[in-house]
Amino acid sequence: MSLKKEIREEIKEKILRLIQKKESPYLVLNYYKISRQTVYKYLKDFMTNKIIIKNSKNEYFINYYIHDVIKLKNKNLQEDLIYRDYIRKYEKDKKDNIVRILSYTFSEILNNAIEHSEGKNIIITYAENFFYIYISILDDGVGIFKKIQRDHNLKNENEAIFELKKGKMTSDSEHHSGEGIFFTSKVVDAFLIESYNKQFKAGNELFFYSFEQISDINIEGTAVAFLIDKNTDRKIKDVFDAYTTDDDGIGIFNKTEITVHLAQEYLDFPMVSRSLARRILSNIDKFKVVFLDFANIETIGQGFADEIFRVFKNKHPEISIIPINANEEIEFMIKRATNTKF
Repeated sequence: MSLKKEIREEIKEKILRLIQKKESPYLVLNYYKISRQTVYKYLKDFMTNKIIIKNSKNEYFINYYIHDVIKLKNKNLQEDLIYRDYIRKYEKDKKDNIVRILSYTFSEILNNAIEHSEGKNIIITYAENFFYIYISILDDGVGIFKKIQRDHNLKNENEAIFELKKGKMTSDSEHHSGEGIFFTSKVVDAFLIESYNKQFKAGNELFFYSFEQISDINIEGTAVAFLIDKNTDRKIKDVFDAYTTDDDGIGIFNKTEITVHLAQEYLDFPMVSRSLARRILSNIDKFKVVFLDFANIETIGQGFADEIFRVFKNKHPEISIIPINANEEIEFMIKRATNTKF
């Protein structure tokens, strides 16, 4: 008995998702009453259509069957014209929200490379597989983290990465708000900046192996890469709404999120000190609401909690600091700090 078209498509997608997770495609037999021969037929069709590839060990991989590389001299470039000439042709089979995400993210990141990289050349890579759109934009400039460190008088590139994650970090405040990288990293499914030996990551860690599949070059300059799930229902407006407030009909970017465990990784301070607390809170006067994410943090020191939730709060009552993902021990330290009387 032949399967209905909807069931066939469902089985095919399940096979591809198993391959994506680096699992055997024949595990699909645990979910559907079909034969190994049927699975083999689907696999053969996928390979014929270049949707998957197989290596010498008979391992299957999702294939990027569209792969376009665009090399440009960074002179009088305009991101909207480049999108029109090279990328728009890939819109034709995409959902409206995907087209908007694609055009927004591409334009924001390419504009950064054109105007801020100080590079002479830009290489754009567009790739696509069954599930994702992949884009990377590579320049041969000074390097984004080195540039932020230089322009903001920071100690090192790690501090530059940490500040970049907060948002509103720009080297040209007269012409740029510093929102582009922040919102692009939230709109897409996985986001990566590589510059020399440093990385900035955001999004779903499970997707980062796809970056390695596409590019293995040594980055001397800045490479920004991101993945967009072609089936996502995410809308740009929803992402903006999560980090903005509506003041007289104008969306103002005044919310941010700080991941506390990254402070130890990037700033190399113990999670007990007042100095780390002050460092975490540097430059947040640009925001009205700060979500302090304590995921993967077991404990914090009394001084750390006091500096954030009493000292800073007393000095800046206009800024709301909201702890999230805090365990019972951390919640206790926060309550102790907020209830302390001096």
